[in-house]
Amino acid sequence: MKIAASLACLAIALVMLGSCANRPGGRPGAALPARPVGDIPVPFACGDRAPAPARDGLAAAMVRIAAAEWTRWGRREVEIQPGRSLLLLPSTAATVWEHEREAFPMLAEYWCATPPHRNYWEIAAISAGFAEVRAADGAIEQEALDRLPVGRSPFAEPWSAAFVSWVVYGAGVPESRFRYSDTHWDYVADSANAGRAFRIAGIDEAAPRAGDLVCATRSAPPARHWRQLVAEGSRPMHCDIVVGRAGCSFSPSGQCIEAIGGNVLQGVTLSRIAVDARGRVMPGGWAPGRDWIAVLVNQGG
Repeated sequence: MKIAASLACLAIALVMLGSCANRPGGRPGAALPARPVGDIPVPFACGDRAPAPARDGLAAAMVRIAAAEWTRWGRREVEIQPGRSLLLLPSTAATVWEHEREAFPMLAEYWCATPPHRNYWEIAAISAGFAEVRAADGAIEQEALDRLPVGRSPFAEPWSAAFVSWVVYGAGVPESRFRYSDTHWDYVADSANAGRAFRIAGIDEAAPRAGDLVCATRSAPPARHWRQLVAEGSRPMHCDIVVGRAGCSFSPSGQCIEAIGGNVLQGVTLSRIAVDARGRVMPGGWAPGRDWIAVLVNQGG
């Protein structure tokens, strides 16, 4: 069921975050029974084409794409305050949640942007036993969704890295400049290499700007520096796409960055994150739940 609230505010102890994502452009790789399903939807990223580099530049394109997705999901917001996170649901838009039929087309798009490029429309068609799985409104048919085992649904696994990968893919970044992956750590660690679309820096080294990524670890103990993070190997992480700045009363500096991420509170959500007087993200211990460690600085192109 969709939820529309007249500015409902929910205080929760921690924001539960997902990990996710890889790169686009291949055919579905899920292990499924070989049976004909007819003509089913194929998201762009599951095809053989790739988008051209964005004319407005990488940073502007990422902001534009992320903001459009945030609108599709209902423009939910969360303020990451000391000791709690405050969720805001606007009265002007219906909020979509990941388990709803309306979310299916969006999640299917995201997963196509990461190896093994699973086409969840195909998975749904095989599970349902019929090809007409897309309804007239563009969402999945309710019967097809009901027949889809939970373990094969597009929200069965954390999809936040898939969301980031899809946004980067939509901006036209080739595989040679970004490691598309279903785990954030893969592309975070890869950004330490030369010639990538992003350059990794510590949160005390760079003030995030629109088009950058801000990244946190989600496992204890937190790494002390991004170099330790890269050296020690993969661990659960979460990254959001910075889209702007705003004033916020809960920040010691009175300023926050605004960043959009997937799989945040079961959808695509805009987070307000406190920064210091230099514009740098406050350390993770200041607001429990996100151990901020790195900024992936957009290199343009």
